[in-house]
Amino acid sequence: MAAPLMLLAALALSASPAGSQAIQDSRCYLMNGGAVESFFISEDTPVGSIIGTLSVNGDPSEVGGDISLHIQEKNAAVALAAGTKNVTLRRALDREERLGPASVYVNVRCDRRHTADPSFVIPLSVRVWDVNDNAPAWRGAPYRARVSELAAPGARVLAAPAHDPDQPGPHATVRYSVLPGPASEYVGFQSELDSTVVITRALDYETLRNFTVRLRAADGGSPPRFNDTTLTVEVLDADDHNPQFTHEHYTALVPDGAQDGTLLEVSPGPVSAADGDVGINAPVYYSASGDGAQLLRLHRDSGALAATERLLAHPLPVTVVLKATQVDNADRYALATVTVRRAAAPPPAAAPQPTADAGVRFARRGYAVSVPEDAPPGSVLAALHTRALHETPLQFYVSERSFLEKFAINSAGEVLLRKPLDYETAPRYHYQVMVTDGNSNDTAWINITVQNVNEWEPRFRHAHYEFLLDELPAAGGAVRVGQLTAFDGDSDDSVALHLSGPDAKMLSVNAAGEVFVQAEALRALNASVLHVVATAVDSGSPPRQTSVPVSVRISERVAQAQARSPMFAAFACALALLALLLLALLLYLCRLKRRRQVKDKSATVAVAPEKSALPAPGANLTVSSAGGGSGSLQSVSAGASSILAASTTSLDRDKPSNGSTARQSQRFPPRGKVSPASPAGAAGAAGAAGAGGGAAGAGAGALSDHLQGAAGRSGVAWPSATIPARVKHLSWDDATPQEGEERREVTEATNAAVSDHLNLTVYF
Repeated sequence: MAAPLMLLAALALSASPAGSQAIQDSRCYLMNGGAVESFFISEDTPVGSIIGTLSVNGDPSEVGGDISLHIQEKNAAVALAAGTKNVTLRRALDREERLGPASVYVNVRCDRRHTADPSFVIPLSVRVWDVNDNAPAWRGAPYRARVSELAAPGARVLAAPAHDPDQPGPHATVRYSVLPGPASEYVGFQSELDSTVVITRALDYETLRNFTVRLRAADGGSPPRFNDTTLTVEVLDADDHNPQFTHEHYTALVPDGAQDGTLLEVSPGPVSAADGDVGINAPVYYSASGDGAQLLRLHRDSGALAATERLLAHPLPVTVVLKATQVDNADRYALATVTVRRAAAPPPAAAPQPTADAGVRFARRGYAVSVPEDAPPGSVLAALHTRALHETPLQFYVSERSFLEKFAINSAGEVLLRKPLDYETAPRYHYQVMVTDGNSNDTAWINITVQNVNEWEPRFRHAHYEFLLDELPAAGGAVRVGQLTAFDGDSDDSVALHLSGPDAKMLSVNAAGEVFVQAEALRALNASVLHVVATAVDSGSPPRQTSVPVSVRISERVAQAQARSPMFAAFACALALLALLLLALLLYLCRLKRRRQVKDKSATVAVAPEKSALPAPGANLTVSSAGGGSGSLQSVSAGASSILAASTTSLDRDKPSNGSTARQSQRFPPRGKVSPASPAGAAGAAGAAGAGGGAAGAGAGALSDHLQGAAGRSGVAWPSATIPARVKHLSWDDATPQEGEERREVTEATNAAVSDHLNLTVYF
């Protein structure tokens, strides 16, 4: 047992040093514990430079070293310096991959010397960062463009893009500019980051037909790299100039003996005009205008002047306006004047020499001219007539140089208009004019008054007005909601405002332009916005006008207040109508009650005269049938007896004396109220009736005729169907019958004679 243990201990002791040496050998391992070695370098690093040192454990020295290092790839862009860990650059690197690769990936093999251990492979990564090593490059440079002279500032000329090959970022951002130089003010880039070239100043073919500028594209590096190129612009002529006469004024002489069609001699040269656009040079045709247009015959194409019969008969001199118009554009024309006069006759041989004081003179000391401000340029405003002994050329001078800005005077003394006039700028002009023939001179004054012409329309300050009505106007009044502002370019014109449209009746405007909302108009308002059109009319001749829309918004508070007013009015009307209905109902009820009272009073008056014929209030009446055995009415109350007695008495007055029982009247007595007699009175009446039995029997027989077949005297008849089979005896003593009084009942109360009456019966 001890032998195996000793063997194991010996093996452990023998293996321990070797195992410890193997664990402690860190050669060819990276010092930082990583698995890959990485380097970052600039793309402008020169070839041969050391770009980094491997952080590998061990000594790669050729003498005494313990590791060996070398790169496995052939012709790699990097290399290891012999006997060192330094990595050197063999070829240039370029981030844009134009001069070399943008990155390098190689494997470094590390071998442990004096061992049989396998080699270690260490990946090596070399990456390149960008530097500003490239300048922007133009695409398609140099550039040429053709632009019309009518191109407005801001019009596009062309796109001149440039590209920077550097990596996206500040180094690749291109900024454009036009370098200072001749004609550089005519073009420019739309922005420094936009390659679009635009017009920055109006062009004129007659002034500048072509020009060249230098363009620069620079990147955002520090310092920036740039590239320049050229842009040549050719200006194209456009029809933007009127034709021009070679002279502003011509003089035509009519020779002696001239006839119709005779050509006139024109000075200082023949009538000629050319298009002001040299590049187009459109042909022109000639015509005459004005009052003297029919005096001359003007050739349409050549401009030659010939006399007419009217000219020969017309007093001379005369001035005619000539017009040269482009053939392709009638809106382009030029004006000039020609003065036609007769050729001067040669002086006689023995003509006396003029005296020293005889010279040129104005015909008047002053001239006054009135010209409308819309007179076209070229119009003849006045003729400064002069008197001279010799037909020598005359020269005119004006006291102020500003005269030439608007007017001109030709050698014939005619005042011409050069530029349009404006009454609002200068309503009148005053100048001193001098004329000279080289030997003598004279002066005169000239006043030019400009007539105002209604050439401006009224203008509102805003194209649309919108106001807010925030308060309810008082009854019968108006509330101001805003103001309209309008003015006229003609200084002497006044502006009047008025409103029109569907809601114009609700609004009003005064002379100051203040807009008011009428209180009466708001009562019928059913919208939240009022729309009208405001029109401004000036006082010129002819009048001009301008209109703008106007909106007036009704605030919610005013709309609610306006909506409550009709509700209150409707409620008040409903209450008034209800009161009228109640009053009418009360009146009707009063009248109905009065009518009933009148009827009752009439009935009472009709019954009153017959009270004397009535029996005593306590009398009892007994009614029996004709046979006397069918039953009888034993007792009748005092009230019923009174009614029947009244009826009998009324009927007895009309009964004939012969005792005929025929019916005399069917009239019903008026209704009356008879108070019943007291029970005491009724008992007394009953005793009286017992004492005079015969009289009572006679009375009973007289009152029971409506139950018999004889004609009735009371006029009261009851329907037979309503008479009950049994009629109970009624008296005031029904509740407590007296002793010895015998109740009698009528077992049969029907009678065939009832149908002969009015089918009415009264029973109690």
